[in-house]
Amino acid sequence: MEKRQIISFFKRGKIFQLIAVIVIAVAFFITLVCNSTLRENIYTNSSLKILCIFIWLLLIVYLAGIFFDFYKLKSFSKLEDQNEMQRYIQESSGMLNRFSCDNLFNSEEVKEVLSKVGCAMLEISNLPAINNEFGRDAGDIAINEFCEMLENVGNDYGIVVRNGGNEFLIVIANCTAELMERCLGELNNSIDVYNETSGNSALDIRSSYVLNADNNFTRFSEVITLAYHQLHK
Repeated sequence: MEKRQIISFFKRGKIFQLIAVIVIAVAFFITLVCNSTLRENIYTNSSLKILCIFIWLLLIVYLAGIFFDFYKLKSFSKLEDQNEMQRYIQESSGMLNRFSCDNLFNSEEVKEVLSKVGCAMLEISNLPAINNEFGRDAGDIAINEFCEMLENVGNDYGIVVRNGGNEFLIVIANCTAELMERCLGELNNSIDVYNETSGNSALDIRSSYVLNADNNFTRFSEVITLAYHQLHK
């Protein structure tokens, strides 16, 4: 049984326990209200009063334990989601596609970091010229070389995304302008080294970035859209 199924099984069990405790408590209260003889005996019989107090305390403690279990189950669920996210990124060698990236930011856990996320959009601006002059094979080589450089740098800061065609993204959580500039600076240094030996297939990269701390977007697609407009304005 998978971890998520186990968590779901225990959650259903805790819900059943919670319902049972509520039913017992309500039944106990209704009995006290409807049975005047029992109420009088509780008031006059100290042993019976202590027994009732003990039962109520036991129900309260049991109820508190159930709510604590719900809290822990929620934490386990969140941790499992984060582990799955991390495994997915690792299995894809860090290079997500745009669809996977959108799904990633639709999860409740990742939405929490959206307010401080930074997103850089990069474009191989001379890729059409490389394709036209040297053929599509040369263009594919240029893309592969750039992807390798992008992953080597970008994965140390966040995640890298293939946005489609000759566009790519670097997404950094808790991002500042200094952090993004440092990341792009390292990438530019790698491109400069590559261009010194690439001959006619030198890469010309354009980039722009958006810090959501300056914009307060509520959807990741809005962050990407602004980065796109800044790149192509």
